[in-house]
Amino acid sequence: MNNIDELERHLDLLNEVLNSDNESDANEDELYERRIEVRRRMVPFYRQRADIFDLFDDNQIYKVFRFDKASIWYIEGLISNKLGRKLFGRRCLLPIEQILVSLQFYANGTFQSTVGNVLKISQPSVSRCVRDVSNALCEISSDHIFFPANLLEIQRGFTEIANLRGVVGSVDGTHIRIARPHHDEEIYVNRKGYHSINVQGICDAECNFLSVSASKPGSSHDSNVFADSVIGRAFKNNEFGQSYLLGDSGYACTPFLLTPYSQPEGRAEERFNTAHKNTRNTIERIFGTVKRRFHCLHGEIRLQPGRTCRVIMACCVLHNIARKRNQPDFDEGVEEGEVFEIRMPPENNDVNENVNQEKLRLRREGFAKRQRITLNQFTY
Repeated sequence: MNNIDELERHLDLLNEVLNSDNESDANEDELYERRIEVRRRMVPFYRQRADIFDLFDDNQIYKVFRFDKASIWYIEGLISNKLGRKLFGRRCLLPIEQILVSLQFYANGTFQSTVGNVLKISQPSVSRCVRDVSNALCEISSDHIFFPANLLEIQRGFTEIANLRGVVGSVDGTHIRIARPHHDEEIYVNRKGYHSINVQGICDAECNFLSVSASKPGSSHDSNVFADSVIGRAFKNNEFGQSYLLGDSGYACTPFLLTPYSQPEGRAEERFNTAHKNTRNTIERIFGTVKRRFHCLHGEIRLQPGRTCRVIMACCVLHNIARKRNQPDFDEGVEEGEVFEIRMPPENNDVNENVNQEKLRLRREGFAKRQRITLNQFTY
């Protein structure tokens, strides 16, 4: 029985008692008992909340929330101090309840959830839970999404894939569909005609996020998202030395971000492209994994852009936590071929006269570095 049916039953019972008051021959004791029954049944919903951990077994817990019980309590320990509300009375939701509701929203992408009904939580309260938990997870994002000080382990992991040395990350973008924004609608329309957020991710060989930028509208090009990001500026300022990222042809080829040959000539360049593809596809796998675990990223997020960006970042933080906690991948909900909605058009490798001198220099250095790697590692 859902909340509406329960409320209607209570109202019918109350009307019955009120009508009985008008009967002159009604027994006073009977009326008194009926009034007591009404008061007993119309207990506020928040006092009837059930313990989900008692209702669901381990398999149901994982299927509904995408984490096991121990991991959910681990998440509660990370952000519970950020979820306290300065409210009086008994209606205040506990941090674990807010987390359960939010995890269920991330998993299904809808406010009308079975968990909300079981916990006797209204849709506005569910919305506030998602807002608060997403904000809390964003606050701790730097503790779970970061480049380590020692990059050798990351380089070793990528080298083992296809013997491409010096790689410290795979970068790509994916579009998360959103509801029509109230303001600046046109900048959120991507080239396929729907509203979205262009999310840039960088990952290691183990499919952990090293960097996430989830603040650019759908009309932004992948290369511009990278150039404007904090991590993009760090690579440009040579903070990572001779290490470099791998990106598809939607990015400009630079000394710190190598792209494949658009028209490979000879066996060496073909081998480089094959190694590049096999190494870079870790970022495609991680986007697919995240969207399968948190289905809200695969459908349409019915929130305004600011809150949507925080939900996306929260899901990326939870992905890294899931990897750290050895949670199995969630394989339901997204069909093959549906994971990546968009691919930006490839950039022309022929640098034209309108490109400024800085970009021209970086492109030339990028082509030269790619050629050196090809000759040193793939000529045999």
